[in-house]
Amino acid sequence: MIKDNNINKIKLLDIINKKILVSDGAMGTTLLSAGISEYPDSLNIDNNNIRKIIDIHLSYLEAGSDIIQTNTFGSTPIKLESFRLENETKKINENAVNAAKEALNIYRSKSGDEKPIFIAGDIGPLGKLLEPAGTLKYEDAVSTFSKQAEILIGKKVDLIIIETIMDLNEALAAIEATRKISEDIPIACTLSFGENGVTIMGNKAEDVTSRLINAGSDIVGANCSIGSAAMIGVVKKMREANPEARLIFQPNAGLPVLVECKTIYNETPEIMASNIEKFLPYKPSIVGGCCGSTPEHIREIIKVVRSYNNP
Repeated sequence: MIKDNNINKIKLLDIINKKILVSDGAMGTTLLSAGISEYPDSLNIDNNNIRKIIDIHLSYLEAGSDIIQTNTFGSTPIKLESFRLENETKKINENAVNAAKEALNIYRSKSGDEKPIFIAGDIGPLGKLLEPAGTLKYEDAVSTFSKQAEILIGKKVDLIIIETIMDLNEALAAIEATRKISEDIPIACTLSFGENGVTIMGNKAEDVTSRLINAGSDIVGANCSIGSAAMIGVVKKMREANPEARLIFQPNAGLPVLVECKTIYNETPEIMASNIEKFLPYKPSIVGGCCGSTPEHIREIIKVVRSYNNP
């Protein structure tokens, strides 16, 4: 187990107990919009491609993000196996953390901004269903999540974000895996719900909140699947289920639509920010964006959050 000095945990949790932080937006759809169709995590291998990741991180930092997430959404060994990249697991994850740190260093040197900014190690779903819906054993899920978490935590990320999970059991496995590596690192865990507040595996937003916290997640919430307008109902359900929980919400920028053979998302930065403003009375700790969101979306979201934090 990696022993931390607790500084980052105390600092992050202390800050979000007092004000709302804004994370970054999409990585995958941002790459696609730039015409880059490779598996995003594979870009971490090559030094030329890693510059593209650094530039995206930098664009979110320049927009004002308080948290940036590493380009490791699909970097568990079991997920990388689908792309014959499992032998590159360590390099992919380590290079991703290095890229985020380099972007932060560039931003600091250019801007002189000394506000607290956190690097989140991003852990996404395994791409395989756990028993009994599928064939993957719970203990095997814990094992593969642990391998990624150990690399990310070993590279000194400030927190772990487990995201876009559609099965509560998979989320619990990821939390358990991370806690096996570190008792101290802050964990945020988000599931993906439909507009009805239920995942495709039948997990209800109002039921999972306390389960995730009791398993060891410091911050819980929802991301992806639906846009910011549709997520308002999920926000309400999770807050009503647990009045004291630290919550995180990162919706898509609406729904994908095809325009001139190009996929775009139908919530403009202004519309998305206006919708997220409706989240704020429910006292989330962190808000941000998922698929389709851009630095422009984050910039507009920051405006409404700053107004709320500093009335």
